Amino acid sequence: MRLALSLAARPVRLPACTLLLFTLTGCNWLSGRSANDVGQVYYAYGNYTAAAYEFRRASIDDPTNADYLHNLAAARKRQGMFAAAERRYRQALHANPGHQPSYHGLASLLKQQGRTPEAIALMQRWIGSEPYRTAPYVELAWLQRESGDIPGATRTLQRAMQVQPGNHTVLAHLGQIYQDSGQHATAMAMYQRSLYGNWYQPEVHSRVAALQQPPTIGRPAIAYGYGVTPYYAAPAAVAVFPTPATGIMAEANADPAHVPENETAAGGATTKPGSAANGTAPR
Repeated sequence: MRLALSLAARPVRLPACTLLLFTLTGCNWLSGRSANDVGQVYYAYGNYTAAAYEFRRASIDDPTNADYLHNLAAARKRQGMFAAAERRYRQALHANPGHQPSYHGLASLLKQQGRTPEAIALMQRWIGSEPYRTAPYVELAWLQRESGDIPGATRTLQRAMQVQPGNHTVLAHLGQIYQDSGQHATAMAMYQRSLYGNWYQPEVHSRVAALQQPPTIGRPAIAYGYGVTPYYAAPAAVAVFPTPATGIMAEANADPAHVPENETAAGGATTKPGSAANGTAPR
């Protein structure tokens, strides 16, 4: 008992470097993450004003966290505050020049405002700065497809295949283009190769199932929206997947830290901005 009391009464001595680190960082990282988590709940329930307040708190606590800035931009966009949303997306890209969710959010915002050429130029600059990644090619192809430039989207995805042959996201997007154009055998081959690389792609499985069913008169063979967003292979409730402590979205998809954007659709060849570690919200 005496030994236990003497140990309990003995002061704990922390290394000087630990004390200095705690003094410099304080509780900001924890409070920022907490505010971001609360903001995601508000966002999920459609209270975008409260969500924006929490995301702003998070970004003040950690002003260089691209996930928090992205979420604030997404909430502002939902509020109809497009100028503020654009400003936050650009801040997020300044903090992390390779932040895919913010690229997608900004591009979709520009497209929504009738500024598609600016959005395409944005993606082309991203390709120029990171030509070794498939993400910018997928995003550019998505924009091209949404704009009706199917040949351009196909060429962009083929360029992505040269960067990373067998990338499951690129293959899934190619499959969608072939399926939409009626080339079902080629689409099926693309989907199967995509699933071989990443089995957990619900929308790709749905598309495969649709292709395997005989078409019914009066019902389209393809029952999926055209606005499938790049890089989201998990459903909207993507937050079940753990992400790195940095909160930066994994290249393949599931990242609960980011709130989902409007255009993003659940499943397969696509993903929604979000990361579990820091928590991002839907657009």
